[in-house]
Amino acid sequence: MEKIKLLAKPYISILFLNDIKAGLILVLLSFLLPSVGVLGLVGLLSTILFAELVNMRDEYLRYGFYLYNSLLVGMGVGYYFEVTSTTIFLTIILSIFTFLLSFSLNKVFAKYSLPILSLPFALVSMLFYLASLKYTTLLSNILNRHPIFDITLPFSPFFKSMGTIFFLPYDIVGIVISLVILFYSRILFFSAVVGFLVGIGVHSIFLPFSQALNSAYNFNFILISMALSGIFLIPHYKNFLLAMIGVILSVVMIDAMEVFFNMYALPVYTLPFNAIVLLFILLLYSIGYKYFNYSIKDTPEKSLNSFLSSFYRFGGNDIKINLPFIGEWSVYQEFDDEWTHKGKWKYAYDFVIKKDDKTYKNDGLFLDDYYAFGKDIISPINGYVVALRDDLVDNFIGNVDRVNNWGNYIIIKSDYGYFVEISHLMQNSINVKIGDYVKIGQIIAKCGNSGYSPEPHIHIQVQKYGVLGSETISFKFIDYIQNQKLYFYSLPKKGENIISTVNDNSMKLRLTFILDDKFKYEVYKNSQKIDEVEIVVKMDENGAFYFSIGENRLYFYLDEKLFYFYELKGEGLLKDIFKSVPKIPLINSNIEYDDVIPLEFRVDKLQNVIMQMILPFNYKLFNQKTVYKKENLKISSVYGEVYFSFYDKGFMQFKFDEYELKRITE
Repeated sequence: MEKIKLLAKPYISILFLNDIKAGLILVLLSFLLPSVGVLGLVGLLSTILFAELVNMRDEYLRYGFYLYNSLLVGMGVGYYFEVTSTTIFLTIILSIFTFLLSFSLNKVFAKYSLPILSLPFALVSMLFYLASLKYTTLLSNILNRHPIFDITLPFSPFFKSMGTIFFLPYDIVGIVISLVILFYSRILFFSAVVGFLVGIGVHSIFLPFSQALNSAYNFNFILISMALSGIFLIPHYKNFLLAMIGVILSVVMIDAMEVFFNMYALPVYTLPFNAIVLLFILLLYSIGYKYFNYSIKDTPEKSLNSFLSSFYRFGGNDIKINLPFIGEWSVYQEFDDEWTHKGKWKYAYDFVIKKDDKTYKNDGLFLDDYYAFGKDIISPINGYVVALRDDLVDNFIGNVDRVNNWGNYIIIKSDYGYFVEISHLMQNSINVKIGDYVKIGQIIAKCGNSGYSPEPHIHIQVQKYGVLGSETISFKFIDYIQNQKLYFYSLPKKGENIISTVNDNSMKLRLTFILDDKFKYEVYKNSQKIDEVEIVVKMDENGAFYFSIGENRLYFYLDEKLFYFYELKGEGLLKDIFKSVPKIPLINSNIEYDDVIPLEFRVDKLQNVIMQMILPFNYKLFNQKTVYKKENLKISSVYGEVYFSFYDKGFMQFKFDEYELKRITE
């Protein structure tokens, strides 16, 4: 089975997909022109054997481009020449060369986070074509390109262009490839069609329409559109526009290359596709483009779901920090507020303590009158202390230090590379030193009134560099409680009172699962026992943990403050478990909180297909919140109820709709 996967995966990878069954279809399809099918396999097998020879099996299994570039080279030879001992030998040589070039280009491109795409194939194929002009012994092997079977279809130019991706410019091949793409990804199919039409339309401005319609290189429009609107970028209406701009740019590039290459009788191949896509990726990755696809999934739909789940469930790629205090505080200033949070220092928060809507007792004339003064400040991140000062006196009420604006401060470098500064600290209250490693929740100082501070408060900001006065960066707070509701990855408004969460270590212990943990449950339907199931904790090849029932997998993660499920592979009871407790806050409060269930959990398959086509144009359709209520050892929602044992690890009981799971304890 592994050998079949090894052979089939490169075929489907050319279309940016990942299903082996579809790959097998394409393997069979390649033999409609036997020389393409045979020499494609020769190229593939040659690369595999060479990789085995140099002990790179794991490398080429992990990175599909090592194989599909050689596959394309073999298909290219098969498109021009019959299968003979000479062409087989030539294919072997070229495939090994392609493998070496793929490896070298990947080492260079990886420094800039660039994929090599099919660039090795394009370069090696040009060398082959140039060399073939001198190889007179090949002239007798030039192929008479008639497929075993073909049909004529409406929209033939589109299907021929689709087939040309595999060196099979025939309607029958194009329709099969189109159906494969349509089956796995409506977004990719839509992108392919629109990209083709836009490319033809723009090209026909400069050429007769029939000439533009039947160009041999129109497949570049299809590949560019698919790559930029659904693979390397998250499906979004802006990215569809960027993809069309890429297609339009490629029109001129294709014609320019074709004129130049014709001087040497060279085909253009996929060079325009590679050049345009790489230029876009380099630009968008370098500027931190919001809709760049940093985690490419099997299909654009899955990439979009993953992106939206990350955004709406976990705050996306924004920097996230904990609150720097314990207990209840009030927002004094938020981002871009009316006083000091302006310009490059706009991403900052100020906090005070209020009682009866006042920040002080008595007349507020003395520092000790202020509820915030002297209160503990805790580290909001894990990281190293890189700068601090604590010798400045705390201002008397009514005075401010305009020279030392920040007052006493501490700057911590996060493990993730950004910096957090906390300012206006009490004189001589910092209890750590430069170089110390601090952890979330560790007391590091006390709230003071030093620097440009009208009254005791905490000022916190995330910044680019570890120096005083550095430009600030947007961030979110990981969690906080407001009016008995728990908020995740959010920002409170000015004047709102919020409470920091307190970790419940006993809940964390209940949800600390280790490899091969097993939990047995009786399954009831309408109060009648119908089955018994065993949930086993397993780990995949990437080190990710999941619950397993048979072949079904439910992936989970545990951090300091939260247990959550994030991906389901399969169906059945694990799907109900996901919906009933997608997040479990590890806190000791009875509270309500929201979560956003992934789309495929909320709608049927047909609705899901329709919604996936609409989502790129309106992300907010994904953001349908479900309310969860935590009461001691129970979590409830519209999807059911989940119970925890006071003594045992794991889940004690699940109730959803007509089903119920009861833990079997031994």
